[in-house]
Amino acid sequence: MPLFNTEGIVLKQFDLGEADKIITFITRDMGKLRAVAKGVRKTRSSISGLVLPFSYAEVTIYRGRSLDKINRIKVKYSFSPLREDLTRMAYASYMAEFIEKVSVEDDNNRALFSLLLSSFHRLLKAEEISEYNHIILAFKIRILVILGIKPELSSCVDCGQQNNPGSINIFSIERGGLLCHNCSSNHMDGMGGVQKISGESLRIMANIIDSGLKPLDKLKISTQAFEELDGLLDSFITYHLDLRFKSLDFLHMIRDLG
Repeated sequence: MPLFNTEGIVLKQFDLGEADKIITFITRDMGKLRAVAKGVRKTRSSISGLVLPFSYAEVTIYRGRSLDKINRIKVKYSFSPLREDLTRMAYASYMAEFIEKVSVEDDNNRALFSLLLSSFHRLLKAEEISEYNHIILAFKIRILVILGIKPELSSCVDCGQQNNPGSINIFSIERGGLLCHNCSSNHMDGMGGVQKISGESLRIMANIIDSGLKPLDKLKISTQAFEELDGLLDSFITYHLDLRFKSLDFLHMIRDLG
């Protein structure tokens, strides 16, 4: 059918011609979707405020031969505080860029859509930088789970032996998980991509892998554990997904400003 309805979150937009924009959504039913918003840059456009980044909307799409077009759009939740507050915007921008890079057009992945929607709602409720940091940490871990490349924590990625985590553990970025004591001794001799990870960080990661975002409601994360996990996850994402994010520099700048 040339017309179909779905729900979508605006990930980004860019100009097309003199009056139009191409809007990129992550949708509930169709994966990533790009559609033209006709005349949206005109002064009297009725939908210019409906296709802003992070907006969650019901949208009717006309499927064209080369480019889809937005036929109708109705905002369900604007998420305007994520655009109006610089700190929230930095975190939301990183999440949106990540979803845009890993999602596929016409490939339904409702888990990605749900993760972004729930993370945005949590950002709205958060009041402290520490809460924002916990949300972004859980987002990174959960997106790896959804993509099927979650870190291996239960057994050694070299020999397969069951791991017995201690206060200090050895994690291999390249191999994608923990090393046992014997294998870690071999990898520590001149090999890159091997990092120490504390027992606290390991428990937090395992908890979020197993239980999603729910642990955030009660989870206590020390500053040291957050910094350790955040750096490890960034290295893991860069190596296994070969992704780099323009929004990450902005996010780091906001964090440095406090």
